[in-house]
Amino acid sequence: MRLWIMSDLHLELTKGWDLPASDARPQFDVMIIAGDLVPRMERGVAWLRQRVADKPVIYVAGNHEFYGCDIDRTVDKARQLATGTNVHVLQNDTVTIDGVLFVGSTLWTDFNLFGNAELAMSRAADGMNDYRRIRKRRYAERLRPIDTFRRHLESRDFIARVTRDGHSKPTVVVSHHGSVKEAISAGAENDILSAAYASDCHELLEPVDLWIYGQTHEQRDFIIDRTRLVTNAKGYGPWRPDERWENPSFDPNWVIEI
Repeated sequence: MRLWIMSDLHLELTKGWDLPASDARPQFDVMIIAGDLVPRMERGVAWLRQRVADKPVIYVAGNHEFYGCDIDRTVDKARQLATGTNVHVLQNDTVTIDGVLFVGSTLWTDFNLFGNAELAMSRAADGMNDYRRIRKRRYAERLRPIDTFRRHLESRDFIARVTRDGHSKPTVVVSHHGSVKEAISAGAENDILSAAYASDCHELLEPVDLWIYGQTHEQRDFIIDRTRLVTNAKGYGPWRPDERWENPSFDPNWVIEI
């Protein structure tokens, strides 16, 4: 199976960029969007339906999907809009396509990458837009680090259960946040805020053949034990027609096989 993989397209912070035209696209069987396509996830579903109608699309929310809206309501709207279409919205959900099990979740983090979750949560609350721009409980309250910590634990338990139960199938996990410390961006390995980008979930890897993630605005392809981990993020921009996007390694036609 050929997977067309990308993340962090950040349409809200991009001008003049779009997917390659139909005749310039790679040969693929399933498209994967590992989060941060655009704020309000239902808008992301509409954008994908307009551009990729002939093949299945796996779409997982990143943190930016929730900006300016309620963290649960936007996923509900996205699921409703995707019902009966080729777009699969996965938030602690699975779908099997041609014998391959796809597991999807934003994942968030446990903030414990450096063994000091309390400090990491405090820094994230002060320094990250997630905790200023995302609402919960039908917009009544602002999201807090403790909320994403709890969601991380729920997703972690979900991934462990469904990959264990379905381990006889080829298994692909798609998350926005990283699942291993090695996913942290080069140069940020000792930054306490990196604990809001990835967690150490090595115990989840064994039954997983491929783990696709986003968030770090890099292109990476590496193996831990038997699991292949990949990311292909565009990042912000371009801002003007003569500019490139943030991550010079991003390949808008990147396909891998499983």
